[in-house]
Amino acid sequence: MDQPPPQLRPPLGAPREDGGLKAGSVHRSLEAGDSNVSNRSRGPLRGALQNLRRRDARQSTGARLQLTIVTTLVILVSTTGSGIILARALGPTMRGILTAAMLLGPLIANIGSLGIADALVYQSGRAKGRTSPVLASALVIGAAQTLVLIVVGWVAVPALLGSSTPSAVSPALVYLSVIPMTFLFSYSQAVLQGRLRLTEFNLVRLTSPVVYTAILVVLWRLGQLSISSALAASLASIAVYSVLAMAGAVGLSSSRPTFAVGRQLLAYGLRSHTGNLATILALQLDLLMLAAVVAPYEVGYYAVATSAAMAGGLIPGAVSMVLFPTFANQSPDALPLALARFLSWGLGGAFLLAPILTLLVPWAVEPVYGSAFRAAAPIALVLVPGYLIRGANQMLVAILRGSGRPMRASVGQIVGLGVLATLLPMGIVYRGPQGAAVAVTVSAAVAFIWLLATALKGSQVSARSAFLVWRSDLLHLRRADRQG
Repeated sequence: MDQPPPQLRPPLGAPREDGGLKAGSVHRSLEAGDSNVSNRSRGPLRGALQNLRRRDARQSTGARLQLTIVTTLVILVSTTGSGIILARALGPTMRGILTAAMLLGPLIANIGSLGIADALVYQSGRAKGRTSPVLASALVIGAAQTLVLIVVGWVAVPALLGSSTPSAVSPALVYLSVIPMTFLFSYSQAVLQGRLRLTEFNLVRLTSPVVYTAILVVLWRLGQLSISSALAASLASIAVYSVLAMAGAVGLSSSRPTFAVGRQLLAYGLRSHTGNLATILALQLDLLMLAAVVAPYEVGYYAVATSAAMAGGLIPGAVSMVLFPTFANQSPDALPLALARFLSWGLGGAFLLAPILTLLVPWAVEPVYGSAFRAAAPIALVLVPGYLIRGANQMLVAILRGSGRPMRASVGQIVGLGVLATLLPMGIVYRGPQGAAVAVTVSAAVAFIWLLATALKGSQVSARSAFLVWRSDLLHLRRADRQG
């Protein structure tokens, strides 16, 4: 028998008094915190920053979702533009070498991140507008991480790329300089996200892809685009990103790190990082294995197909950026309703996109990337549903983490990695890049089933209650439309 549905409340964005999705009491405390910061502000730039923060404090969850999705679409346009430029300027072989060179630096940084960014989102959300030493404590941890991981990268890069793609070794070693910048921007950005400063958060995360694409356009027009100049453009754009993220977050944190806060960050982060490792490896394992086994031009085909297919996961990924801090800021009694609303709107919308993107993206590969990448179209056809499901998985992981259950999210991510690691070697041996795409999609589907069952367990949410929430939201929106 179905569980009784949770008490129906107004839809996303409507004012509420019960600690629901708008979380008005949290916003009032954030505004109080803003006034303290504003008293210290000087100059027009800081005044504009405070205006942004006050605006964020009054935003509904629906408005935050719209802003984050629009930002993600702009990022999609920028990354698609950079992908087109690189594909047309470099060709399949050099594009494959560049992919291999840019792979290991961010991968090593993410593997060694210990989940600190996730812990920052959660702890910042729980701070309820107060200044906190979380960022200062995280940056001290990040300095130690950088020293260790640079040494690890210096050993790992030649070992992993020396035999399969030797021409990528030198640029990959240079690209290890991305490691300290990764910790700087990710930790600063996590504080903005956790405090629901999503206007700043989205403006900051726009900078890297937009600046990167702009530099590539200039280099291409000047005839100076090469592997080394593309790497330099990437590092320059990430440096700008890091400075802006730090400037936005520094006013929300006290300047003195503490051992107790560092221990709290590590305790939450390590539980979350188990799943992060699974996701990081799942996102890169296909490219790593292909780079070690197949020719560089086939890696280039797969890289282009992946770039195209990622369109399927961008909007769900954007939604997950809002879900995590929103759930972290909510009271426990509001969680069942929020989950029901997510099931009725979030997953429904994600899977309505599936047939459209599955038809559109593979068709667009050759006109967009050039006839040299015609072989990437059938690979993209398999990858599009896989990346769409991965986006849905991100949303479920965000809900579990924001609800204070990071380890349960991690188990689902580990299950997906296990399936991928099992299927990937067989797929590559029998079908090459297309076999790798099949393994990605199947593993994503298995992880989704696990994560959805985990989220529903004990939440008092059934299919009937999710439908009732969806119907109530529709009725409320229709009334609002008639009144408007």
